[in-house]
Amino acid sequence: MSKKLKVYGLFTGGGGLDIGFKEAGFEIIGASDIWKESENTMNLNYPDIPFICKDITTLTSQDILESTNGVKPDVIIGGPPCQGFSVMGDKNSADPRNVLFEAYARLVDDLEPKCFVFENVKGIKSMFKGRYLNMVANSFSKIGYDIYIKVLNSKDYGVPQKRERVIIVGTKVNRLFKYPPSSNDSIGILKAKKNVQEAIGDLVKKDEKFPNHLALTHGEIVLKRYKLIPEGGKLPPPEELPIEIRRKNFGNTYVRLHRKELAPTMVPGNNAFPVHPTLDRSLTPREAARIQTFPDSHIFTGARKEQCILVGNAVPPLMGAHIARELKKHILDKEYIGTEENLLLKRNSLIEKEVINKVESKLNFIDLFSGAGGIGIGYEQAGYQHVLSADFDPGVAKTFRHNHKNVPFIEGDLSDESIFESVKNVVGNKEIDVIVGGPPCQGFSMFGKRRFVKSQSHNPHDDIRNDLIFTYLKYVEEFNPKWFMMENVAGLVNLADGYFLENFIERVKELGYNNYDYKIINTADYGVPQKRKRFIFLANRTGNIIPWPKPKFYSNPEDWEKPYRNINQVITGLETAKSQTKLNNHTPMNHSPEVVERFSYIKEGCKINPDDLPEHLKYSRTGKLIKSFSKVLFRLDRNQPSHTLVPGHSAFPIHPWLDRQLTVREAARIQTFPDSIEFLGNHGQQCKQVGNAFPPMAAEVFANAIRKAIVNDWKEENLSGLVHYSLIEKTK
Repeated sequence: MSKKLKVYGLFTGGGGLDIGFKEAGFEIIGASDIWKESENTMNLNYPDIPFICKDITTLTSQDILESTNGVKPDVIIGGPPCQGFSVMGDKNSADPRNVLFEAYARLVDDLEPKCFVFENVKGIKSMFKGRYLNMVANSFSKIGYDIYIKVLNSKDYGVPQKRERVIIVGTKVNRLFKYPPSSNDSIGILKAKKNVQEAIGDLVKKDEKFPNHLALTHGEIVLKRYKLIPEGGKLPPPEELPIEIRRKNFGNTYVRLHRKELAPTMVPGNNAFPVHPTLDRSLTPREAARIQTFPDSHIFTGARKEQCILVGNAVPPLMGAHIARELKKHILDKEYIGTEENLLLKRNSLIEKEVINKVESKLNFIDLFSGAGGIGIGYEQAGYQHVLSADFDPGVAKTFRHNHKNVPFIEGDLSDESIFESVKNVVGNKEIDVIVGGPPCQGFSMFGKRRFVKSQSHNPHDDIRNDLIFTYLKYVEEFNPKWFMMENVAGLVNLADGYFLENFIERVKELGYNNYDYKIINTADYGVPQKRKRFIFLANRTGNIIPWPKPKFYSNPEDWEKPYRNINQVITGLETAKSQTKLNNHTPMNHSPEVVERFSYIKEGCKINPDDLPEHLKYSRTGKLIKSFSKVLFRLDRNQPSHTLVPGHSAFPIHPWLDRQLTVREAARIQTFPDSIEFLGNHGQQCKQVGNAFPPMAAEVFANAIRKAIVNDWKEENLSGLVHYSLIEKTK
């Protein structure tokens, strides 16, 4: 094993992978990158290594051989720019960076190395439902390489940083390959570190004369923000900050590292890294380079911005060295024993059909802030697998568990860290297709305290319920579903002049869900016998279009359209004594004779009119004149959809033709709950569970639309022949 293997680096950048291979005993015979600052950095540190500064799409094998004096590499290394499919990027299928692998494969084919190492972000695995990865793997398989794939985390190799990367290894060596086991070994001059303090603690005493150790000069406002960030924590939410230091959103750099812990992935935001554990400033490029395991002898050229990019985009050298050491054994050691565990393709095979099998499998979902399960029932009816539901209401928990005995339910405040951990434990390593849910809406509703905003008696920024939409996104960030659907009241759109929605969207984009849209829909348009306006937010990270379902029901239908479904269609037959004993939740309220008589004066489809009442009905039981009557004193019209069902005084509106309020079952029918769903608790709790729910029938429509987008891979570029993705359907 004394032979020194030769390696050539593509997409070299700051040289992280190259350094790793050098310290593992490889000879670097050349490197290439399109970026001038990469060339300057490598020429400064390795003046004897030929560097080609050229676009890889125009780089030829002849260019490389001329620079190496005809010496061919044993190994080619490098990772094309990842922003085209990073969770932090825009997931743009047309991004030209997404096809740079073709030029990489062309050079591998021409130069015929024994092996190659192709690294990239974790998001490459899921980009375009796995099709991009399949294309990459197929392109290398066709030119005679066995293809291995695994996600490695730099923390498992002595790097004080959590940084996941996909490492694809291609080999023509006639034996199996295995990825390096976890190890805290130092390799050459690359030293393993346990935590941030070990990596950068001594740099506190160094000044800007130390290479790449120039600190940013932060403004007064930024410094005030930094002082509020605890060690290992984030900046408090904007509504908790003094007004003078607020802004709509804050980047990933407003995070303070913890000395005794690992750093998150080093990605510079606004040309700055996260905040120093003990100092009120962002990390210097040198401190970030230390966390990346670059040696101090490796100097980065350019302005501070360029230095940050060179450091932040690099593969940690020590992680690269562990990969190189394992690859060296694979090539040279004839007694080497590999494994098929991570073998993706044998040479000359294809996996083009694999994705078809994947999309035919049953999609799954998580239901957060589930309530009694309206959205979840809709998704179940659409054929999705129900992974988990969660809500804080004990009454809801009893109802859900009673009706869904095989679905885990987490009871508790979803913003509580212990509940967050409980959800994580239940989900485990399961890949989630869709997250759905409707965070409590009272803070946005015009029926709640928001009515008093203009009188300044209620500040929406002080209402903790309004923060729950961001709690919802915390779970989206953790489970990284392909899609998510959030519903809420229409008032979310313009609350606080759009502040909450704007910040919500900014956070959505930060999480990599750049395909998003929102609308205010009327559930009556989708067959629900109820005019219920709801805010719907749809987003995906798959590059699919947003498939808004076409309404099929109208208030004034044409001959080819359907009229709104009305109350008469869903509650007729429930007024009998037999139905009351047969169905759950169908016991009418026991109204007093005075209340029943008062109901009798309310015309169908109308509110109570005090002027129509006889004198004795204008007074309460205590003899006081009733100045105003409840909103529930409204009689529904049997030939129309209901208005939004919101229980008042633990009761629903008045039956269209009976002098009583709707039963819980009748309201559930209007909400499109199946009769098999039983609501537990007292009458008030049952009314609340039904009234707060999203109608299952509408949820099913959206679930089916999302399924079509996923299964058919609906994107703008393959629109032709699909009649706008078959969303304009004929009314049956």
